[in-house]
Amino acid sequence: MADSAEAAWRRRSELSDLLLSCRSRLARSDAEGHDRSLRQQDVADLIGISVRYYASFERGEIDKPSVQLVESIATALRMGDAQRSALHVLALSHDPPMPARQAGPAGSPPLVPLALRELVRRLDPTPAAITDEMWTILVRNATMTHWVGGYFDRVPPDQQNLILYLFSPEARRVLADVDGDRQAAVAGLRYQYARNVASPRFAVLVDRLLATGPEARDMWKRHDLEIPRKLYRLRIREAAGRTADVSVVFTALSARLSLLVAMLPEGHPDPA
Repeated sequence: MADSAEAAWRRRSELSDLLLSCRSRLARSDAEGHDRSLRQQDVADLIGISVRYYASFERGEIDKPSVQLVESIATALRMGDAQRSALHVLALSHDPPMPARQAGPAGSPPLVPLALRELVRRLDPTPAAITDEMWTILVRNATMTHWVGGYFDRVPPDQQNLILYLFSPEARRVLADVDGDRQAAVAGLRYQYARNVASPRFAVLVDRLLATGPEARDMWKRHDLEIPRKLYRLRIREAAGRTADVSVVFTALSARLSLLVAMLPEGHPDPA
């Protein structure tokens, strides 16, 4: 029962943060001609409801809002696709294109079948891994371990996460555009977190991310959301001081498992 109450609190908090963030980014001129952020009254006027009802919605207190209301609010706040999808999940617990996932047993990562473990091994010397829905590495081959400088051998299994890696000193040494890579990763995690807000494992990951320092905390507070990509392009630093482009491909294997393959430039297998 306590877990259920905590999950409900996290859902309401995430919904409120999302709406407040989107509302604060929009400007409207006041009577004196000065631009100011949209107030709750402004949003209520735009969609034709009372400010009291909208304020209750923004606090996450409306149990069964209509799809039309959620859509009207998303439109009034000029939400992008990822923000609109997250709003549906948080307000209605479903989203037609990508249904919200139910939280699995507390603290339990998905199981990786033996066939997938063997696939990752046979992909050597191409860096490859199996990740869960929050980008924690569950299985990796030797080249993947070497490519990130042995980082995943130095942290506990439940912290072998690609987003946590991006905020490590090792990632700053390897990745030429690490700040942009971090922003994209946090935006994708924000989206996934909204879809899995009842999951204790996601809550633990977010706490660990915020503990890495002020950069991660600032990015998280911005509330940028992005539907996670299937293809990322990274620039890595090579030992000779040059940079090389790397394509990182994610292929969904199930609702909770993805195959990660890093396509390194031919003849340039090692980062700096």
